[in-house]
Amino acid sequence: MLIEIYSIDCKLLSGEIDSAIFPGSDGSFQVLNNHAPIVSTLTKGKIEIQGEISFHAEDSSGKYNINKEKKATSLQIESGLVELKKNSIKVLID
Repeated sequence: MLIEIYSIDCKLLSGEIDSAIFPGSDGSFQVLNNHAPIVSTLTKGKIEIQGEISFHAEDSSGKYNINKEKKATSLQIESGLVELKKNSIKVLID
């Protein structure tokens, strides 16, 4: 499953992942490969990702408190929007 995470001004992260947990407005939820299509707003919290991630905006890692350990990556967000369809996840964060 492909994930791409964007801030307002740049692409932050992307990669092939196994799963992701998002802080949805109605509660946290996890997405896995072949998940049904979904669009959701995100609230303040942590996005947790399992898989191979590449950084695209190194200078933003401090702003979003991005932590990477082997195949686990997490980042703190204030709000955002996530769309998942056909094993492709696009996330816009604030």
